[in-house]
Amino acid sequence: MEIDFKKQILPHFIAIIAILGFSIALFAPSLDGSKVVGPDSISSAARYKYILDYKEETGKNATWNPSQFAGDPRVLALGKESNLLGIVHQVFTLNVWYPIGMFFAIGLAMYLSLCLMGVNSWIGLIVSLGYMLSYIFFTLYEAGHGQKVLTLAYIPLVVSGTIMLLGKKKLHGILALLIGTSLAIFVGHVQMVFYLIIALVAFGIPLIIFALKDKTYKSFSTGLAIAIVVALVAVGTDYSQLKSTYEFSKQTMRGGSILEGKTEADAPDETKSSGLKWDYAMSWSFQAKEFLTIVVPRIAGGGSQEKIDKENPIAKLMMQNGSKVKNDKVAVPAYWGSMPFTSGGVYVGASVLCLFMISLFFIERKYAFAFGSAFLMIFLLSMGKHAEWFNRMLFDFLPMFSKFRAPSSAVSILPAFIFLQVGMGLHQLVEEEKTANTIKFLLIGTGISVGFLILVFLVGSSSFGFLSPNDLNYEFNIQSILIEGRKELFKADVMRSIVFMLLAAGSLFLYLKEILKSKYLLYVILAGIFIMDLLPIDRRIVSNDDFITETVFENQFTARQADLQILKAEPNGRGFYRVLDLSVNTFNDAKSCYYHNQVGGYSATKMQRYQDMIEYHIAKNNMEVLNMLNTKYFITREGAVQQNPEANGNAWFVSSIQYVETDKAEIEALNTIQTKQTAVIKKDEFGEVQVGDGSGNIALRTFLPEKMVYESSSNANQFAVFSETWYNGKTGWVATIDGEETPIIRANYILRGIEIPSGKHEVIMEFKPVPPGRMISIASSIVSLVLIIGVILISLGVVKIDNFDLDNL
Repeated sequence: MEIDFKKQILPHFIAIIAILGFSIALFAPSLDGSKVVGPDSISSAARYKYILDYKEETGKNATWNPSQFAGDPRVLALGKESNLLGIVHQVFTLNVWYPIGMFFAIGLAMYLSLCLMGVNSWIGLIVSLGYMLSYIFFTLYEAGHGQKVLTLAYIPLVVSGTIMLLGKKKLHGILALLIGTSLAIFVGHVQMVFYLIIALVAFGIPLIIFALKDKTYKSFSTGLAIAIVVALVAVGTDYSQLKSTYEFSKQTMRGGSILEGKTEADAPDETKSSGLKWDYAMSWSFQAKEFLTIVVPRIAGGGSQEKIDKENPIAKLMMQNGSKVKNDKVAVPAYWGSMPFTSGGVYVGASVLCLFMISLFFIERKYAFAFGSAFLMIFLLSMGKHAEWFNRMLFDFLPMFSKFRAPSSAVSILPAFIFLQVGMGLHQLVEEEKTANTIKFLLIGTGISVGFLILVFLVGSSSFGFLSPNDLNYEFNIQSILIEGRKELFKADVMRSIVFMLLAAGSLFLYLKEILKSKYLLYVILAGIFIMDLLPIDRRIVSNDDFITETVFENQFTARQADLQILKAEPNGRGFYRVLDLSVNTFNDAKSCYYHNQVGGYSATKMQRYQDMIEYHIAKNNMEVLNMLNTKYFITREGAVQQNPEANGNAWFVSSIQYVETDKAEIEALNTIQTKQTAVIKKDEFGEVQVGDGSGNIALRTFLPEKMVYESSSNANQFAVFSETWYNGKTGWVATIDGEETPIIRANYILRGIEIPSGKHEVIMEFKPVPPGRMISIASSIVSLVLIIGVILISLGVVKIDNFDLDNL
């Protein structure tokens, strides 16, 4: 097959260069190493500082982080290297060139999705540029959730692959679904993939109905069967990583309660027997008006710290109370919705949503219903507790659903569906033959869109309260200022959205009436409208002024006087002590991990046993428990350092064992024992152990993230307890005595212990987790690569198979 470079290659080359150039333009300050710093970015940098330094020094990627929670596993990416499609991810992200490569992947995946479906490459380009500007990507980037953004980047490929396989482009569908599914899971944000599966089920229901109605069920069932096989192969590439994640999740808060008799009603923490508690899981749930931030960004005020014009009444109030003005903007508490806090909604673009409504009249009816069904499903999921009649059923009966929190995040997958439909609709409207009803349908779609916003304006202006529950504690005059300022923001953004809807629809109207004669000029105009609509909203959360240099970023971690005092007192390094920092939100802030190993820290996947320890003992200031965690220093709320001379040290011999029968008895026993003399062991799990008189000595000599070396000396056999967190008795930590492996026994509910014979010995503990199912992932990857190469060669005509037309099966 002869390839026409000008027609078949050049447009795609130009589009890819344009997407790359756009990514660079959006984040030009990052070219010199500057970065945007959100709260999670700071927390992440602090808690991983020690192991990142270790990697820089040794080249080893530690999978155990001793910086927080007396030791914390990092195994979510375990087995990732077994997915050979990781090289495709490197291509999409320009070898993970952050953030430019991340946004390039967003645009490239959308462009590839549309082109594979047969959408005109120029339409694919303008839609991809708009998609890159979806507000959710900027809020997640600003917060430091790059993993989530990259997962979302591959969703268009999954959706388009499903559409093509259930339609008549099965070869291209295989390519898109295989790459999209494999890489969406590979990046690692399982919750987004989970919500996507639910949305795709809703998407598929209308297609099944139409297949039965139109008697095309043979082609549909063939496509569905191929889609299932392709999806299974794609999941197989990530099997090792998924299996590791699953095994890890069972030991975290997402895995449910360990303690017997702990019910959702009486549990003192966030978990129930099989997952998270309803109230905890549903803390971040949208109300209907908050969902409408997809079309009016400040319908609920915006973000908890929204940058607004200094002339707004709330800005003036804040300036009177010492708030600073930057570029004529003031950060104010604009958000007045029901969630604890937010970055400011999920604006998709009023111009885009107007085209989404218009396109419903031009794409095939089955796809119009399918996209509408997925839209409704995502809306219901995002409502969380505000649609309890729906989500409670999923929470109680759908496997895995109760392991995720923040249902509002389901809306993150919505832009992929919206922009894909807009691309399909624009192609049909501009590139295909017009009908007598074309103008009529355009006007109806525009009327519905604009009319809805007019209704929102009228209802909101007269009925919205513009006050959050917390605002009711303010004096009446403060409340009045908040109402006035937020109403101004609301009205301005509704009017703004109406204008952009009219601009988008108007440009199409002028083209269809042949007043605007060039479709290429139309594409340029639409691209300009998308950029003018979305980019200023994105700049509310991420502007060039928000980038800081590496030096300024490091200044976020300037050592406090307390840090300097502890570092001076501990010349052997952070591995020989722990700190309980009460000057911060101890168990939701990891900043203190920058300099010290902490009893506290932050993780969305905290170990359940450690969470239990926090609730039962640490939060109640049980000094015996703090001693066994080697809490040698306390930083008080005022920032002063208090040394704890009673800390047990890194390891010690005990003189007695208290055996218990249940996990609850194990943790409750810590209320009565002296942890330096007695260890608690669950007998039915570990049996009886050999214990001596507690004499002798065991001391830490070398401390590395994944390896601790101790020297032991005693005149009799002893049982040693180590001030290190227990994790996964089947695979993970390996203990050796003079090179011979010995079993690790869980002691005191959360720590490790081993039996040590008399004499002098070298005791080593190493973290050696083995990713399960590596061969399954490798084999699936090889099959995937063969399929990808095969589809590409067949599509280009390089390989021909006689009497075989997959697309028409």
